[in-house]
Amino acid sequence: MTIMILLFIMARFMVAGAFCPVKCVCSKKDLLYCKDRSITDLAKLAIPHNFTFVHISDTQATEVTDDSFQQMLITLRLSLDSNRLTTITPGAFQDFPLLKSLKLSNNALRSLPPGVFHTLIDLEQLFLDRNLLLYLDPLLFQNLTNLTELALNRNNLMELSHELLAHQVNLKILNLSRNKLSALPKDIFRSLTKLTSLILYENSLTEITPSVFHNLPDLVKLSLYSNVIKVIDKDAFYHVPKLRDLTLHKNCLQTLADGLFLYVNELEALSLYDNPLTELPNILFGKMDSLRSLWLYNTSLSTIPNFIFSNLTNLETLVLTRNRNLHSLPPDTFTGLRRLVVLSLHTNNITSLPEGLFQDLPNLQVISLYNNHFDGLSENLFKPLINIQAVYLNNSKIMTLPGNFLKMVPTLERVHLDGNPWMCDCRLKEFKMWLVQNVEKVYNSTSLLCHSPSTLAGIPVLKADELVCPYTTINVMNSYVSSTPASSWHNLTSMLTSGKEVISTVTDQVVSETDVSMTDPSLYWHFYNRTSPSLLNNNGTTTVTFFLNNSSHNMQVEKVFRYNLPYGKLIYYGNLVNLTMQICYIFVTCFSLMKIRKLYQYFHTFNEPVVLVRMLIPLGSLSQGTKRQVL
Repeated sequence: MTIMILLFIMARFMVAGAFCPVKCVCSKKDLLYCKDRSITDLAKLAIPHNFTFVHISDTQATEVTDDSFQQMLITLRLSLDSNRLTTITPGAFQDFPLLKSLKLSNNALRSLPPGVFHTLIDLEQLFLDRNLLLYLDPLLFQNLTNLTELALNRNNLMELSHELLAHQVNLKILNLSRNKLSALPKDIFRSLTKLTSLILYENSLTEITPSVFHNLPDLVKLSLYSNVIKVIDKDAFYHVPKLRDLTLHKNCLQTLADGLFLYVNELEALSLYDNPLTELPNILFGKMDSLRSLWLYNTSLSTIPNFIFSNLTNLETLVLTRNRNLHSLPPDTFTGLRRLVVLSLHTNNITSLPEGLFQDLPNLQVISLYNNHFDGLSENLFKPLINIQAVYLNNSKIMTLPGNFLKMVPTLERVHLDGNPWMCDCRLKEFKMWLVQNVEKVYNSTSLLCHSPSTLAGIPVLKADELVCPYTTINVMNSYVSSTPASSWHNLTSMLTSGKEVISTVTDQVVSETDVSMTDPSLYWHFYNRTSPSLLNNNGTTTVTFFLNNSSHNMQVEKVFRYNLPYGKLIYYGNLVNLTMQICYIFVTCFSLMKIRKLYQYFHTFNEPVVLVRMLIPLGSLSQGTKRQVL
């Protein structure tokens, strides 16, 4: 029995080989494969009729005529891709009554004759992609009622007739990408009730009208990226309830309509990046239990509305990077995202993060905050992140961090802190202790270098031993107010002389004073960074912070009227002026003492009283006139 089967198989192969055309291969049953650049005329191949799959590619053939094939009564698949076809006659495929798949991809077709596909009533797949088609006859696909997949991508189509797809009631996949379509007819998709995938990326579409997708109840994938879409009607996605994959990135959207995504509750992936979005509506997303990723980077957003993501309860990946106008985030931005695993906020211009920003993210594992411009980070910022594993804070202008900043996250495995201008003073002392104890968790720990003070510049933070703060810091940002009650300044002076820290917010008078013990440098950081930015940004007031070390009376001005002054020169010239004044004082004092001494000696010579002695002259010895004068 086995021998008979083998003989039968060998006989079939011998028959196939006997009828296999020259320059073709018939190694598999029912498969004819011809690939030769010397082939210029398909008719000369004399393709046998007993093959179900005919594949002819990479030839120099330029046309398919009525005589190119004989009666192909059992052929189900015909592939003529990657040739040089420019012409197809109206009856070229009339001898393929059972054809299911026709592939004419990657040729040089500029047009197709009307009726060329009219005999292919069983055709299910038609591939016309990667040609030079400029126009399609409105009735070109009229008889292709069983068509399930149509590829028209990578052509030069500028417009489509509203009747072009009127009879494709079974179509499931339609690819119109990489053409030059600037608009879509209102009812072009009205008959495609079974369509699951609509691909329209890389065209020139400018607008999505309210009814263009209205009759697509089974649509699952919609690709609209890389167009020039400026407006999307608020009801555009109202009638696509099964939509799972929506791509809108790389368009020209500046705003989004209120509630645009309220009714696409089955969405699993949504991309909005690379749009010049300036703002988002307060209500944008409906209940989306299936959405796993949201891409919203490289926009012009300046803020994110509170609670905007609250309906995305199963979101796992949120990307909000490369938004150059994004300077801050409201405290309830991420409320509701309890299953978020990855949060990307890097390469923005964020200067501060509110303390409770991450309070609703217990499952977050990776947070990326690098390439920002942080003025300071709250000590308890990461405390709610009980499952965090990787933190990226590199290249973010961070000068110091509180000692307990990363102690709150025991699950941490890797932290990136390199590329920051570390200020190696007493405020960094406790955080340095954490670094020493967790050096294996810090990526490239030796690259953490001191930027200031100048005496420690360039030294690795881990090797900086003397972390002291022998100075007073004064910040005067928005205004200078001199009309402060004497009583307030008296209290301020008394607190300074006691070696304590004072943070005073001055408007028309001293509004508040906070007395903080100098025994904990991290408290100084906490008050300085938590209080000052909020007061400056919200109230436009002036924040003055004094820090006095009991062991030294040297002063250093950090910022005065928004200008950074060189510390070393300021101290040097201050001491020089002080020394000059002391020398002048000594000189004037010595000169004054010399004058006083000379004056003293002058008056000291008149200690003896003056005695007046009356001389008695005998009257006899005087002349008569003289006697009269004497008497």
